[in-house]
Amino acid sequence: MTPRTTPDSRPLRRRFVMVAAVSVAATLALSSCSAEGSTSGKGSGAKTRTVTDIAGKVTVPAEPKRIVSVDFYSPAALVDLGVKPVGVVEGFDDPDPNLRPKRYYDALGKTATVGTYYELNVEAVAKQDPDMIFAETRFLRKGELKRLQGIAPVVQLDASGVGAWEDRTLMIAAAVGKADEGKRQQAVFKKRAADLKAKYGHILSKNKIAVFNHGQDQSTWGTYPAGHFIVPVWDAVGAQFRPFTKGEHKGDVGTVSEWLSLEQIGKLSNADILIHLYGMEDFVTSLDRNKVWKNLPAVKKGLVFSSVPAAVVSSFDWGTESLGELETILAKIDAKVGS
Repeated sequence: MTPRTTPDSRPLRRRFVMVAAVSVAATLALSSCSAEGSTSGKGSGAKTRTVTDIAGKVTVPAEPKRIVSVDFYSPAALVDLGVKPVGVVEGFDDPDPNLRPKRYYDALGKTATVGTYYELNVEAVAKQDPDMIFAETRFLRKGELKRLQGIAPVVQLDASGVGAWEDRTLMIAAAVGKADEGKRQQAVFKKRAADLKAKYGHILSKNKIAVFNHGQDQSTWGTYPAGHFIVPVWDAVGAQFRPFTKGEHKGDVGTVSEWLSLEQIGKLSNADILIHLYGMEDFVTSLDRNKVWKNLPAVKKGLVFSSVPAAVVSSFDWGTESLGELETILAKIDAKVGS
């Protein structure tokens, strides 16, 4: 994926652009996907289905053969459903296991690319001759949605808020005629999450966590709230997040806090447990020179832990794998809190 400046996370910032998430009830209400069989007026009776996406209803092929994903999320979900897109955004040729589990690199590393999800190459999309396109439309630039709709039916995606990524994943499954498989995978994920919540509820219900990260030059820091795409597995097990303090956040639901100077890191005193993004050990070690950091309650108690790798969960199977990583972390926290 083409690098783009963002202070959001060291392992992820080279590949992501942080955009304020839109969380509105109307969008989430539309996030359940249904399909009805019909016969298209094109060709010799080609079968189609009507899919409900975040914008309403769209007619798609009953059995799409050439899918292009111009969003970041749908390729992984498609792979888990046994569907290989013919075009994806840049980045799937990167084997970094902290970006996504290796199986998605193995499946899509040589797939044709169509630009990035925030700088799309519409001509490259057309070149793949798709019969269906997945797009997270909040990242499209002006006029691009209409251009895409002129190429093939576009299933529009979005998911903001706690658990909303599950709605998006179910929508993807229904759009390719695999709704039952999507629900099966969701059930596995939810069962795993429920088991962890039951096992570690005594910690999760009584302690507020702060999932934090440093800015691009490591001179600033910020934390993530419930519903952010960095913390879906923490949401799934019922983690309680520290509240933002005055001047720390603009109030946009599901978005990262303001990036604050290290002099203000004392604001983390309202967190019982500190969770830093995976791969930030050197930064955390450097904070030992910061007296305010060293006096934070969680730091003094040794309750600073690394989060799960490949945190941006894009499918149920990915999420289930991440829950396995999370169990290891929760066991370490349990041992420490109980000691």
